Amino acid sequence: MKQIFILAQKSLRKSLRNKIFIVFFLFAVMIVFLSILFSLLTFTAEVKIIKDVGLAGISIFSSLIAIFLSGEAVVGEVEKKTIYILLSKPADRAGFIVGSWLGIILTAGVAILINGAVLVFLIYLRQNFVEPGIFLAISFMELEIIIITSIGILFSSFSSSALTGTLLCLFVYLLGHLNPQLYLLTKLVDRRIIKGFISLICWILPNLEYFNLREKVVKGYPLPDVIYIGRLLLYTFFYSAICLVIAHLLFQRKEL
Repeated sequence: MKQIFILAQKSLRKSLRNKIFIVFFLFAVMIVFLSILFSLLTFTAEVKIIKDVGLAGISIFSSLIAIFLSGEAVVGEVEKKTIYILLSKPADRAGFIVGSWLGIILTAGVAILINGAVLVFLIYLRQNFVEPGIFLAISFMELEIIIITSIGILFSSFSSSALTGTLLCLFVYLLGHLNPQLYLLTKLVDRRIIKGFISLICWILPNLEYFNLREKVVKGYPLPDVIYIGRLLLYTFFYSAICLVIAHLLFQRKEL
């Protein structure tokens, strides 16, 4: 366990210095601050737009941070030959997988925390209070990051290049947010084979819309209850665990 935390700290430090993290982090900050340019609108509409644009910016750019960092986490170390140094120390491949995963989650978490604090501050300046839904929406983003990072680590464990792992993770991320729409196709398709294939894809892909509370927060819809949150935590845990186990098995067979 100590080895995993050491590797996670190294992954965190390396990720925070990564140009990809810096670029996407600055973009997220910029989007959050740009939301206040809508001050010419009415008071109510202004606050709604700040919430909508701010939450969307944080979610998108923190996800991109996780996608790009996890997509190169394993294969990148192999390409740079630094994997031999990491594994020459008292650390096995499983520890390297979990440590890299934790480091990237913490890195994206830093981006979410800082940008979330800025957004909360801007909302408070406009209406002198902040709804609990804002904090819940930001927390759900971190759960989404956990799943995205797990998928990225999985692809990176067997990909031939960092670009391949990143693109595969980005593709799953996009499909994950389209999962509900893909499921609706099963209601419109008559052929059992096609319907079964689409259903299988929907079952394998993560449903990332589970973590999207932006519309509920902006429009003031009822927030998820404790049961929903508990199920979402279990969903995040089991989906991530399965991805990491598969990543470990594939990495064990990888020739270094």
